[in-house]
Amino acid sequence: MAVLLARDMADGEKVIIGTNSDIQLAACNLARQMQAPRLWWVSGPGGMVNPQRDHLLSTADFENIESSESWMDLPNMIDFIDWKIHFFDFAILSALQVDRFGNINTVVVGDRARPKVRGPGTVGISALCGLAKRFYVVLTRHDKSAFRPRVDFICGAGHLQGGDSRERAGLPPGGPKLVVSPLGVFDFEPQSKAMRIRSLHPGVSLQQVQDATGFDLLVKGTPPVTMWPTEQELNLLRTRVDVRGTLQRKFP
Repeated sequence: MAVLLARDMADGEKVIIGTNSDIQLAACNLARQMQAPRLWWVSGPGGMVNPQRDHLLSTADFENIESSESWMDLPNMIDFIDWKIHFFDFAILSALQVDRFGNINTVVVGDRARPKVRGPGTVGISALCGLAKRFYVVLTRHDKSAFRPRVDFICGAGHLQGGDSRERAGLPPGGPKLVVSPLGVFDFEPQSKAMRIRSLHPGVSLQQVQDATGFDLLVKGTPPVTMWPTEQELNLLRTRVDVRGTLQRKFP
């Protein structure tokens, strides 16, 4: 999943990632080792820019400060996150739920008055989904509780009700580009803005992914198989990005 995200990043882009972001962090640092050495990523919770590490450390950890290219304080971060349209090329976000139009929920599952699950809250997600040029959604599970026809609470606007509803709501151009899960990679049909299958990971069947999704995924013909990580990508990931094997340990 880190490799798939890294492949979609371009040199010189500006990125923001949140706190619980091992996969996201690995993706950014891997892209900097490959095609995007001037990628500029900032820690959403800490304001540190491009800490130079060969292992994965929480983006909120103070130890990132000493090796960072720069460090922005909270007022600067608020200016960038909440007010600058398209300052960030993209954000990479995790979620409790995502729906067929790419809206995400990190707030609550079930009735807000008596929730089944209470998440970390909206934090900066509303602004990032609204103002970044694009965003990616990363989910470490793929089942009907995570892939919903409609999220229980929209804290990050995707394509809202589909079509041009995002633009009619007054949001600038943007929205989700890819959703990456353990089963596949998904994008959004340009007209309806409904989620569709871009590729399925090796060994995953179309029936398996449809059965695990709470809505009908768009698909045209036989979906292609996701290109597996190359030896070069895995070598860089394991020797320059994640030498402690955090991803293998957390996501066996």
